[in-house]
Amino acid sequence: MSIIYDYDFVFKNNNNDQENIIFCHGFNSKLTALSAFSNFWTKSNYYALQFPDSNLIKPIKDHQVSVEQFADLLIDFINKNKLKNVILIGKSLGAGVASLAYYKSPLLFKKLILITPINQTQLSLDFWKNNYVFINSFDDYLTKFVPYIYYNYDQLLNNQTWVNNAKLKFNLNYYNNKYIVNLAKSLTDINLHNKITRAYQSIKIPTLVVLTKNDKIIDCNSSLAFLILLKMLKQLLLIMLLIWFIKINQKNWIK
Repeated sequence: MSIIYDYDFVFKNNNNDQENIIFCHGFNSKLTALSAFSNFWTKSNYYALQFPDSNLIKPIKDHQVSVEQFADLLIDFINKNKLKNVILIGKSLGAGVASLAYYKSPLLFKKLILITPINQTQLSLDFWKNNYVFINSFDDYLTKFVPYIYYNYDQLLNNQTWVNNAKLKFNLNYYNNKYIVNLAKSLTDINLHNKITRAYQSIKIPTLVVLTKNDKIIDCNSSLAFLILLKMLKQLLLIMLLIWFIKINQKNWIK
């Protein structure tokens, strides 16, 4: 089987193409971000797509670095590879991608799983209001980024070994190249959020929303209230969990 896609992808062949899972990663993340799940999943074929911008992947052809472009790439991937009964798993920005793809081509999809989905309530949070998403030095990384990304950040910052290792691995270009900066700017654009809101409102297939209890980038309570207000789902199945839930409860997550 020859898979058609312009960027890197993961394909786990579980010998069941009657149902296909596709994972859409989050902002500046990797296609392997859900490996804790995919390593154990055996019931159907699994794909994960790398989008340009994130992980220092440059766009090719005339591709734009935008959530809408990623949705188009996703739809194109499904059509070109003739996938059916698609279950989309979208994380953060990837949830916005998944929702916009559904909005544009709803008949392609069977179910959605939206993990900490981006939504307009995030615009009131310090991380976004104070532009902590923009990193210009290692000190920025430690003071702006780490406290919002890591659950146990205080333990990490007090661990000099961890700090030293982080400094050795730190690549400023990963955080401030022109592609990722432009994508970051778009995530506070109300026009984009209005489109994503309309996409959420349009959902009519079974959808699981996963929110993390201590998330400082996508707030659990305000996101829940917002999604309920939208009457996004006829039956909303919500799981509130800590970020490490998937890694330490792999069997329960797969179920």
